[in-house]
Amino acid sequence: MNLSDNRLINDRAREFLTEHRESIYRRTDRMFAWLMVFQWIVGLTVAAWVSPYAWAGRTHYVHPHIWSAVILGGLICSLPTFLAIYLPGRAITRQTIAIGQALVSSLLIHLMGGRIEAHFHVFGSLAFLAFYRDWKVLATATFVIAADHMVRGIYWPESIYGITSIGWQRSLEHIAWVSFEDVFLFYSIWVSCKEMTIIANRRSEMEQMQVEVEREVTDRTREIELQRLVLQESHERLERQTAELRRAIEASEGANRAKSAFLANMSHEIRTPLTAILGFADVLLETGDIKKAPADRVDAIETIRRNGSHLIALINDVLDLSKIEAGKFQVENLPCSLHRLIGDLKHLMQVRAEEKKLSINIHYDGPIPEMILTDPTRLRQILMNLLSNAIKFTQEGEVSISVTLVGKREDRKIQIDVKDTGLGISDEMREKLFHPFTQADGSMSRRFGGTGLGLTISRRFAQLLGGDLEILETSSAGSTFRLRIDPGPLQNVELHEPNEQKIEKPAQVKPAPASKEVLKDLHILLVEDGPDNQRLIQFLLKKAGATVELAENGQIGYDKATQTDQPFDVILMDMQMPIMDGYTAASKLRADGYGGPIIALTAHAMAEDRNRCVEAGCTDYSTKPVDRTKLIELIRFHAQAASV
Repeated sequence: MNLSDNRLINDRAREFLTEHRESIYRRTDRMFAWLMVFQWIVGLTVAAWVSPYAWAGRTHYVHPHIWSAVILGGLICSLPTFLAIYLPGRAITRQTIAIGQALVSSLLIHLMGGRIEAHFHVFGSLAFLAFYRDWKVLATATFVIAADHMVRGIYWPESIYGITSIGWQRSLEHIAWVSFEDVFLFYSIWVSCKEMTIIANRRSEMEQMQVEVEREVTDRTREIELQRLVLQESHERLERQTAELRRAIEASEGANRAKSAFLANMSHEIRTPLTAILGFADVLLETGDIKKAPADRVDAIETIRRNGSHLIALINDVLDLSKIEAGKFQVENLPCSLHRLIGDLKHLMQVRAEEKKLSINIHYDGPIPEMILTDPTRLRQILMNLLSNAIKFTQEGEVSISVTLVGKREDRKIQIDVKDTGLGISDEMREKLFHPFTQADGSMSRRFGGTGLGLTISRRFAQLLGGDLEILETSSAGSTFRLRIDPGPLQNVELHEPNEQKIEKPAQVKPAPASKEVLKDLHILLVEDGPDNQRLIQFLLKKAGATVELAENGQIGYDKATQTDQPFDVILMDMQMPIMDGYTAASKLRADGYGGPIIALTAHAMAEDRNRCVEAGCTDYSTKPVDRTKLIELIRFHAQAASV
């Protein structure tokens, strides 16, 4: 705060102090105007009832001095009252009131015959005059009281003390008591004035502060307004960008939906002819005595089956990758025995390894959990892909699997290293391998086959399982893939170190042959629009012993299912057909009260497609290309369940 501000504060404080004092002066003047009138009335009362007895004992009469006192009292009270009403706040007014109040005290003492009680009015008058907070007023009243006591004490003592003896000594005593009271009254006036000055200074400072605050508020308001304008402009710009982003998101979602629809349709269109291709290839291998067929013919059929299976694997990988990228892929957390899963995979892949004279070795580096909580299907898919790649790219040597539990107690992971002695991977290709449709070099796909999607999907699956998949640097030939997954909570899980040699081989479950007795006496309605698939599936079902009736679309299938005299044991319903699709046909059948099993037979292989089929009223779901054994077992199961 600078000198100019201090000067302004001091000047304003003096103004506040002056205003306050004038307010006190005017208020006290009005109080004394009423007090003067009241005291004059009290004087009349005293003159009428008290003074006659005070002056003449029990004789009651009006003494001439009383008349003089009453008249004198009116004169004493009139001037201060007049000035208090018409000139309030003036110095002459309060000085006149001080003199008048002192004279009123003297008059009341005279009217009451000098009684000691009347002298208390003097002290009360001084206390009332202290309300002015002006020591000059108090000094004037004190001087008048002292002079009155001294003069009357010498020349007329009975009017002030009620005795005739000279009382100047007594007057001095009274003056001393008045002075004693003045000491406290002067001190209280000094303290009060000091407080008034402090209050005035604080009020001035607060006013100055308020001015500064208002100035600051004005400045800040101006800044805020400018910022508001800037924010409004930014908000409008953000709204435009948000609208553009929303349009881009909608376009992206539309493209995503279009991509999903394209993939689903392509999957359907590819799976449908593959059903006939793979199915009739199996028929060729099983019909007649295949051992008498020329070797090149058998080799041609096996080539058809192998390439068809490869095409199915490619479609499945593309669909899996599409679901992962769209964020629609969900994993399950189920209890799983890790060492048994790895043992099953070893025995499953052992045949392929032995064909190339390779060995598969499993090592457990320390104890591992007896059971873990993960998605066993996806974990099996990851390890299957790693083992398949290791065997495919290894010409001699071995493939080893190392399993260990790593990390701290709060963040433990299952670590699985799959190492081979194959070609190895260069540093520049290490990360590229996890990009879709990428292999170690351009000739790999021609030399070894493959789509380049397996590692991409495996890494995404590993991340969904709470871990990751990476390639370790190796100094010698071969490569090492390290998989880490989250095993779930391990607080109450027993740890043990499996002995790989003691793990029993899983029983080789061979599918039951599709004999004529499996579906014997079953009446099946096949609703299928593709002629090739009609012939194939009808052939497979009849070979298994069933009686098959065909329907080319959902409308015909609905009519046959509702109008036939001989009910069908099972309905196989293709879901995408002309005129009426399978979803509509199944829904109408269920709406009409049809209770037999309806098995959806479709080339749509997405998880949501299964849900859609079940919601439409289908009992179960099977995808194309059909797995003959699974399809026959599915029909047999639902036929038996419906007959119970």
